[in-house]
Amino acid sequence: MCIRDRDQLGQHLSDLSIEAERKVAITFMGRIEWEMIVIGLGQFTLWIATWVLVIVGTIPLYVGFLLALFTACNAYLPSHAGQHSHLSGGKKNLQWLDYWIGQISLIQLTQPHEILKATHLKHHAHTNDPDNDPDFFHGNAKNWWEAAVSANVAYNNDGPAMKVISKHIEDDPKFKKALEKGGSWVFLFFFAQIILAILYPIETFLLWWVPKRFAASYLGIVFSYYPHSGLDKGRYKNTRFWTNRMPRFLNHSMQIHTMHHMYPRICHYDEAKAIEALKPFMIERGMPGAEYIPEKLRWNPVTYIKEVYFGGR
Repeated sequence: MCIRDRDQLGQHLSDLSIEAERKVAITFMGRIEWEMIVIGLGQFTLWIATWVLVIVGTIPLYVGFLLALFTACNAYLPSHAGQHSHLSGGKKNLQWLDYWIGQISLIQLTQPHEILKATHLKHHAHTNDPDNDPDFFHGNAKNWWEAAVSANVAYNNDGPAMKVISKHIEDDPKFKKALEKGGSWVFLFFFAQIILAILYPIETFLLWWVPKRFAASYLGIVFSYYPHSGLDKGRYKNTRFWTNRMPRFLNHSMQIHTMHHMYPRICHYDEAKAIEALKPFMIERGMPGAEYIPEKLRWNPVTYIKEVYFGGR
């Protein structure tokens, strides 16, 4: 954590202005998130090793399938960190880390880092706006099951998210350029899957296709549906604290996703400490669920949030 003036944090608590809030928040910004670099490289290495071990017969296919599910569900977070320059710490000479670690981690999901970055930044700029947020349709699904399905079909050529993306392509030349830049990866992934499907059809289905679909559904639920469904637009209103009684690390800590939408420059693994410091400001701003967050965030800090607040979500 990049805390320069930790001893001064307390003095801001009597001043709940936006300026004071930002002074506290900035003390958590600017470090290289080495944890995500390790996860990105480790996830990809484990997935490749799983393929090799299955093909040579060292482990059975069903074990490989379970390992592939695990690696797929951990494939997006490093790219997400890169999209917000956490892997480089915002340093220009290290921006290659944001791109290459982000892209390597996404190979299993067959997604280009540049395209996901462009659409994700639109999500941040227009959270919960049905006309401009590409993630709106699984983020505001009727239930978690619909969100899981939507995450796999919303981006099809005739899907609702593609209509939003097409609008941004027309209105934003930089957005269009980012999508074009990522297009080469789409073709590379397509041909790689075709070749492997010919050589190892069952393995490709169970070690690549099914895990990436499962991961898309998982991400649609924990990244979009639970944090955003049914909420208004606005920085302090578009994301909630939530609970499903699981340790937060099994949900990629998305139960505290509110901090990411408040200050995207704060690294994922620093969000818990940032929330502890910024809790008075969050309550003052009326952020959904902030008043129920305990003083110290542990394995599942939101287990204690009152069920009545979430209406059974």
